[in-house]
Amino acid sequence: MFTRTRLGAALLLLGMALCLPQPAIAAADTAPSEMLEDFVHYALTAQVPLAEANGEALLNSGLSDEALAELVDENPRMRDRLPVALRWAREVPELETIAAKIESHVERGRLDRAQNNDRIQEAITMLGGTRRARTLAHGRLVEAGEYAVPPMLRALNDPSTPAEISLGVTNTLPALGREAVLPLATALPHVDDRYQVIIINALADIGYPHAAAALVRVSRDEEATDVVGSAARRAIERLGWDDPESINLAGLHVQMAEDYLREMEHLRARPTLVDGQSGEAEGMQNVWAWDRHGGLVSQYVPTDLYWPVMAIREANEARLLSPRDSTALATFVAGNLRLENRLGERDVVLPVPDLERSPSFHATVNGPAVARDVLLMAIDQDDAAMARDALRALSLTGGASSLIGGSGREAITEALAYPDQRVRYDAALVVARAMPSKAFPGSARVIPLLGSAVYGGAGRQAIVIGGSPQARLAAASRLESLGYDVSAEGDNWDAVVASRAADAMDIAYVMGDTNSGLTIVEALVKTDTPAILVVPDDELTHARTMTAGLPGVGVLRASASDDAFTHSVTSLGLASPMDDSDRRFYTAEAVAALRDLAIARPAGLDVNEAKAQLERTVESTSGPAQLQVAEVLALINDGAAQQSLIDAAFASTDEWQQVSLLDLAAASVRRFGDRVSSRQVADLRKFITAARGDTADAAARLYGAMNRGAGVPTAAASGS
Repeated sequence: MFTRTRLGAALLLLGMALCLPQPAIAAADTAPSEMLEDFVHYALTAQVPLAEANGEALLNSGLSDEALAELVDENPRMRDRLPVALRWAREVPELETIAAKIESHVERGRLDRAQNNDRIQEAITMLGGTRRARTLAHGRLVEAGEYAVPPMLRALNDPSTPAEISLGVTNTLPALGREAVLPLATALPHVDDRYQVIIINALADIGYPHAAAALVRVSRDEEATDVVGSAARRAIERLGWDDPESINLAGLHVQMAEDYLREMEHLRARPTLVDGQSGEAEGMQNVWAWDRHGGLVSQYVPTDLYWPVMAIREANEARLLSPRDSTALATFVAGNLRLENRLGERDVVLPVPDLERSPSFHATVNGPAVARDVLLMAIDQDDAAMARDALRALSLTGGASSLIGGSGREAITEALAYPDQRVRYDAALVVARAMPSKAFPGSARVIPLLGSAVYGGAGRQAIVIGGSPQARLAAASRLESLGYDVSAEGDNWDAVVASRAADAMDIAYVMGDTNSGLTIVEALVKTDTPAILVVPDDELTHARTMTAGLPGVGVLRASASDDAFTHSVTSLGLASPMDDSDRRFYTAEAVAALRDLAIARPAGLDVNEAKAQLERTVESTSGPAQLQVAEVLALINDGAAQQSLIDAAFASTDEWQQVSLLDLAAASVRRFGDRVSSRQVADLRKFITAARGDTADAAARLYGAMNRGAGVPTAAASGS
C-alpha cells in the first residue's frame, strides 16, 4: 500500500513527465524543411520510430525532387549532416528503404536543378554581374554540364548580348569539361567563323581526344577561313597529334566507334533521369544534332542503347569516308547486332542511319572475314550474345577454308574456349558443319564439345574430386544449387577418370593441397574443363600464384562461404545454366553434326573422340533421343560402340525401341565386322530363344550379321 509520502512522490514524477517536451512526429501542416531536419536529427540520435515517421512524411509531402535538393544544398549544415544520417539509416532495417528513397530523390533533384533551363539562363545573365554573381554563375553552369552548351551558344550568337556576358561565356565554356565536347563538336561546323574559333579553343582547353574528328573536318574544310583552319590545326596538336595533315579521318571515326562499343566512360555525360514505363527512373543520354532552325538540339536515348547507337553513327561515318575499311565495317555490324540484342521488344525511335536491311544481312553479306572480326570484338568485350550472332553469321558464310583467317588471333579458336557454354557449343557446331580437311589450333576441342552437348542434354555436368566424404557431399550441394548434376565423385583423380565421368564435364570441383590439386587441375585444363581448386586456408596465396595463367581455373579457400563459391563460378562464366530448351536444342544439333561427321569422316575431325559420351548417353536415355545417338554409334568403327548398342537393346523395355537398337547394332556389324563380346553372344542366344514377333526377327538379323553359324536354339527346339 502506498503511504502518503510515496503517493505524493509518484504524483510529482507523473507531473514532471507530463511537462517534459514530447518528441515531434510530423503533422500534416509541418513544413518539409522541418520534416527533413527532424529525420536527420532522429536518425543521428538512433530514434528509429521517429526517424521513420518523419522520413515517410517527407516522402509523402508532395515536395518536388528539385525543391528537396534545394533544401539540402542551400543549407551548408544540412549538406554536411544528411549524408551521415543516410549512411546510418541504411544500416537499420526499418529505415533502409526510406533512406534509399530520400537519397535517390535528392540526387535526382540535383540533376533536375542543374539542368533547369531557367536557372541556366539566369546564370548566363549573372556572368555580367558582380564577382560573387559571376562565381555563382560559373558554378551553376559547370553543374549543368552539357545542358549549358545550347543556351551559351545562343547567347554568343545573339547580337544583343552584352560584351561582358559574351566574354563570361567564352571563358566558362572550357570549364564545362568533357560533357561539353559532343555538343560543341556537333555545333562547330554550323556557327559563324568567330564563334568557331571560340569553340575550337574551348575543345582544345578541355583536352579530350574525341573532339579530334570534328577539328580535322574543319581544318580541311575548303570554305573555312585561314583563321579557323589555323586554330583547328593548333587544337589538334594540343590534343596530341604532331601532324594534323597526316591524320586518317576515317580511322578517327573507327576509333571512336570502337571506344563506344567498349563503353568508355569519358564518352558519356551524367545520365538524365526520366520516368520509365514501369514508373522507375530510367537513365538517359543525349545524342546531339544541329537543326537549321533550332540550332543545337538533342534526343534522349536510354543509356544501355546509347553506346551501340553512337558506335553505329561513328562507324557509319567511317564507312562513308572509306567504304573498304574492314574495321569500320566490322564495327558497324557489331554495333547493329548489339543494338538489336539490347533493344528487344522496346518501341524506341533511335537516331541511327536508316537501314534498309537487317543487322543479320550486314553480318552475312560482307563474308566470313567480317564475321570473324565481329566475333573477336565480342570476345574482347565479353559479349556472349554478340559472339553467338557472329558465329551464326560465320556458319552461314564460312567454309572449311575460311574459318581460319591466318592472323595472329583466330576467332573460332578463341570461341571454342570462351567461358559461355552456348558460345563454345555454337563454335563447335560451326566447325563441325564446315568439315575441315585438316586440324587447326583449337580444333581438338570440337568433338569433345559436341560430345559434351550430347551428354549434357540432361543438365550441366560436374565432378567432385578429393576431400572427405562429408566435404564431397557439401561440394555436391553447392554445385547442385547452381544447376549442376554431379555425375561422379571420388577421393582421387584416377578413380574418376576410370569411371569415364571426366569425359564431358562442365566443371570440376577439386579439393586437396596445392601440389596434388595442381596436377589434377593441369590435366583438366588440357581438356578445356573449368575447375575450382579448393585448398587449405593457409595455402590460398600459394595456390593462386601456382595457377596464375591457367585458363578456366578458380581458387577458393576451404572455409570460403557459399557466396564466395558462387562468385568464383561466376568469374569463370559458368554461373548461368542453360535452360531445358537450350539443352534440347544443343543435344539435337550435336547429334546431327556427329552423325554427318561420322558419315563424311573429314580428316580435320575424328568423331571417335565423342564415343565415350555417346555410349554414356545411349545407356542413360530412351526414346527418340536414344535412337538418334545410337545411329551415330552405329557409324563409329569401334568395338565398345558396337557393344553399347547391344547392351542398350537388351536393357530396353519398349518393343519398338528394342527392334530399332538391334537393327542399328546389326548395321554396325555389317559395316565394321563382328565386335560382339562373348558375354553378349551368350545373352543374344538366350534372347532369341525367348523372343517372339518383330523382336525375334530383329535379333535374328543381328545374329545372322554376326555370321556365327547354325546352332541357335529356337522355341520349338527347346520344347516350348
